[in-house]
Amino acid sequence: MRLVPIIVVLGTATIARATPVRQSTAAPHPGIVHEVWRDAAIPADLQLIRIDLTASEIAMHATREQDKGHTTTYFAVHGEAPSAVAINGGPFSVPGYHPRGFAMGASLVWSQSVDDAQLAVLHLRRVGERTIATIAPPEEVTTSGGLPLGTEGAVSGGPMLVRASNVQAPFACDDPITVACVRAPRTAIGISADGNTLIAVVVDGWQASSHGMKADELATFLRARGAADAIMLDSGASSTMVIDDAIANHPSDGVERVVANHLGWGFGSLPKGDLTGVICRDTISACQTPGSPDRITGAKVTLDDGRVLTSTSTGCPDGALCASYDFAGVTPRLACVTVQKVGFRTAHKCAQVRSGGEPTYNSVVLVAGDDPPDAGVPLDASETVGDGGDPPDLTDGGTQPPTPVGDGCCDAAGRELPRGGLLMMALTGWFLSRRRGTTRTAQ
Repeated sequence: MRLVPIIVVLGTATIARATPVRQSTAAPHPGIVHEVWRDAAIPADLQLIRIDLTASEIAMHATREQDKGHTTTYFAVHGEAPSAVAINGGPFSVPGYHPRGFAMGASLVWSQSVDDAQLAVLHLRRVGERTIATIAPPEEVTTSGGLPLGTEGAVSGGPMLVRASNVQAPFACDDPITVACVRAPRTAIGISADGNTLIAVVVDGWQASSHGMKADELATFLRARGAADAIMLDSGASSTMVIDDAIANHPSDGVERVVANHLGWGFGSLPKGDLTGVICRDTISACQTPGSPDRITGAKVTLDDGRVLTSTSTGCPDGALCASYDFAGVTPRLACVTVQKVGFRTAHKCAQVRSGGEPTYNSVVLVAGDDPPDAGVPLDASETVGDGGDPPDLTDGGTQPPTPVGDGCCDAAGRELPRGGLLMMALTGWFLSRRRGTTRTAQ
């Protein structure tokens, strides 16, 4: 942000008590609410968006590296998926438009993307019919291997404005990037305590009618609107909100600024995908030949949305994928199956289902034996999450992300479960609550 010419002028401004008043409320789409706020005492104009993360029609996404260096409007219209609402992303270096900290889009981590203990990271994924967005605090350094399985996007920002429903004042007034103690245009994002609502705010600034906000003023505003955790994104001339292809706020330059990355929320039914695979004895390689005796029929296959099928060879022609299952109409997301059969240990496996196109293959290995009491069994150590181990006749045509993220699988409800010898079902609750700090996720 080019802030130096402004600091001297605004630093001498008289401190005014913030008194925000809501001017209007609209719902451009189901599950998306747009509020306009004004604080006449500063003065400051704010655009606020509430996103219902439980809505199946709303898809959240972050910028792919190949789409860097565009305006927010361009991202909303021409990005990987159209956005009904979009905002600018995290701080970045102008040469090369490379984000500071950790960034991810379309399930791929940006090159040279490294988190540190200075920036917080907001990461997102889809579980079942909803979106889960999580804010990891700065001290919880984010790596691709430590992300939940199925993470699709991430942006970095700072400072933390709200944490565990507490404003994080005092803020560092000497930070030349955030200039937290002077009024400026701002972009921020927060998550409710239950993880079901995301709040995005853009504040106009450096204008006669709207000076902007300090970090503590914005933090107080977000907490009052229901944010339990919130972070500041890139601000200053970058601050932009786009709703249905139109700029909702007034960028300080008078025009949109080109930025590195963005966050967007699309609305509408996504074309469904197919999840299919075969059930194999001991190893995937044992299922190389269709009709092999190592293909297990009669296994109960439960998808994480509750649907149940039985692996069968009935009616399979020569060369077909016998001992298979096939779930049609699966919402694009990380989808997980649980496979059970008497005489075998229960197995769980997940794969990233893409919208439409070729089916996603997710073949599963069963090992002879009995389940431990009250527990399922994690994936065999030789298996990969998804379908990376499928034989040649079961390849997925590229539906698996090139670089898997996270290192666990999930139970029938779609929650991550650690690999190894841990009892997956018995320890699911512990795993979901084990993150340090004040990370907020939907349960």
